[in-house]
Formats: sequence, C-alpha cells, structure tokens
Amino acid sequence: MSELGMSSPQVARLTGHAPTTLARYKAGKRVPTKAFLLDLLEKAPNIGLSFDQLAPKLGYRWSGSKDPGCYESFADYFVAIRIMERRNRDQFAIKLGVATQDVIDIEHGVLPDTLLVKKFVRVFLRPDFSVADVTQAFWQLRPDALEAELRERFLTFQHLPFGDSTRKAMEDSIIVDCAPMAENIAKSVAWRFRRPELAEEIWGEGLVLAARNHDPRRGFFPGYLRARIRGLARGIIWGKMQTGVGNVLREYGPMVREAEDFLLQEFGRGPTEAEIAHYLDIPESTVGEVSRALIASQAAVSENLEFLLHHAVDVGSASELRSGKDSELVDRLGAEIKELLLLHYEDQLPTCEVATITGMTEDDVIAKVKWAVAWLRSARGDLAPRELVPV
Repeated sequence: MSELGMSSPQVARLTGHAPTTLARYKAGKRVPTKAFLLDLLEKAPNIGLSFDQLAPKLGYRWSGSKDPGCYESFADYFVAIRIMERRNRDQFAIKLGVATQDVIDIEHGVLPDTLLVKKFVRVFLRPDFSVADVTQAFWQLRPDALEAELRERFLTFQHLPFGDSTRKAMEDSIIVDCAPMAENIAKSVAWRFRRPELAEEIWGEGLVLAARNHDPRRGFFPGYLRARIRGLARGIIWGKMQTGVGNVLREYGPMVREAEDFLLQEFGRGPTEAEIAHYLDIPESTVGEVSRALIASQAAVSENLEFLLHHAVDVGSASELRSGKDSELVDRLGAEIKELLLLHYEDQLPTCEVATITGMTEDDVIAKVKWAVAWLRSARGDLAPRELVPV
C-alpha cells in the first residue's frame, strides 16, 4: 500500500474491502485473498506490478503454463490465461464477446456456461488445447445427469426472493425429491463418526439448509448437501466435546485408555465398555462418551490426511503422507482450520459455500485456507515453519 501512495482507507474505498481487513494484510496477520489482489491490480494499474509477480511471494501457485492440468479450478485457469495475455478485465471481456461482469464473476468462482467455455478455448487456447481438454481437467465443468438437472431447477428460481411462494414451492419440491439422497448421506456420515443415531438428527435439517442456501452458479447440489450434513454432524460432536464431553475427556480420558490397554493384555482381546467401566468403577455411559469423543477428534483428519496433504501441500509418496511429522503438522492447525481444509480440498466446495456452511465471510475463509496451506508448505520445506498466529 505504501507503493500506491495511498492510505488504508483510500485503498479500502478503491477495492471495496474493509479498512480493518487491509490493516491485517499490512501487518502480515492475514494473507491477501486472490480476489483482493486482482481487484487492486485492476483498479490501480499503475503500481508497476502484475499478479504473476505478486502471486509466488504470497503463497499462490503460479505455473505460467497454458496447460489446464496445472490448475486446481477453472477460475484459477481463467485468471492465469488473462494474466498471460496481458489484458485487463475490460479487454479480456471484449475479446471474448462478453460483459466485463461475466469475467469478474468467473474470477470469483461463478461457473461459466458451455458457450463461454467454447469461446474461451477458441479465442485463447486453440490449437494447443480443445474444449474436451479443458472440460476433462476441471470436474466443475462436467456434472453428471443428476447434478445438471438439479442445477437447472435451482437456476429457475434463484432470482426470486426467499419469501416468494413460487420459490418456496420449488425448494420444497427439491427437498422431497432429494430426501432419500440426504438420508443416505447422513447415514454414511454418522457411521463415519461411529454415531449412527445422529443420522436421523442431521439429514432433515441439512437438506433444508442446503436447499435454502445453495447457489447453483458456484457448484452442484449433491456436493453442497453432503458438506452441509457433514458440517452439522461435526458441529454437534465438537460442540459436545467442548462442553460436557470435553470435561469427561480431561477427567477420565487417560484412565480409560490405560484400563483399555491393561484389559487388552489381560483378556487377549479388546474389552467392552461395560468391562472397562466395571474395572474403573465408573458409569458405562462415561466410558462411552470418552470413546466417542476420541473418535470424533481423530476422524476428520486420520481418514483424510493423505488426500488433504497431497492436494494442499503437494507432498510426495504415500509413505511420507503417513509419517508422524505430517500428522503432527495438521494437528497443530486446530479443529477450525481442519474443517475449512476438508470442505475446500476434500469436498471441493468453492469458498462462498464454505463460508455459508461455517458462518464466516468469504474473505475470512480464503484467508484462513491460504494461510494454512502456506504454513504447511513452509513447515514441510527447508525453511522453519512460520509462527502460528491468529488469522
């Protein structure tokens, strides 16, 4: 900002970001979002810097390649091609024959229609790459029949206000049609956390919230529904861990684990919760709560560590992924950051949907994810990990 010769409030007015957010960027407490950088460079083009120069310094991957296989999302690829063409948004839009707002929307995560993708390929990529090459590289551009059909249904009423009777009727219709899907997802999620009784508690609420808040321009409903239901389950389990269950863990956790190890050697098999409770002379329900809390605290990372680190940190072999160092690094990020990484990298949800699920602003989601990935990358490299500061 000092290079701009402008104060934080002036930059805030220019980019539409809050002055407090800019102050955190300036103090190094948050990594500037890609959207902020693109908006800043677009509205202050005379600072003598370009996105490809700034990106590596801030932890954003920059390959400088036209190969779509080098990018994680179509939005990233779209931005990269525009930067390599050395065109601002207005010039890029004119070349594509679309409105400038269409270019801005795609850079902020809105899915393009098929016609725009074809124009994009014809104008900027042929003969090196075809529409098929681009579509194959990005799962967002190849929905299955159900995803496409639900997306069209959502698009028909998205413009209507929430209180509109037509919108409510169409939302209700989708809820009825997707109820079996939601129940199956809830059962799978509940079994994953070893809490099958949760399924009945989370499928209905998850389905209603997903139908009400889904933005079809930014993703597909089945994935969003899965993330909402999973988020509800984690919220319930972690909420209990932070209250009564947390106290149980602190008071009884070590003794339950020691008793389990002792009885395992004594019986030659895993002891039941009733046997552990009898040995310790505590209620069986207490042993059950300790066991479920331990499972809940480990499940989110242990089952997804390989996928998460492979995509977020670009680590090497499967043996490296299972090493103690990787597990320790992910654990140090904390439950909130783990949740964001799982939603963004495993469920492959755009940041706007992650923001809706977690109740954060989109800027906060982007900043926290980018900070976590940058920290993990530095922690796995030759440099010492940067300090774990609040984001």
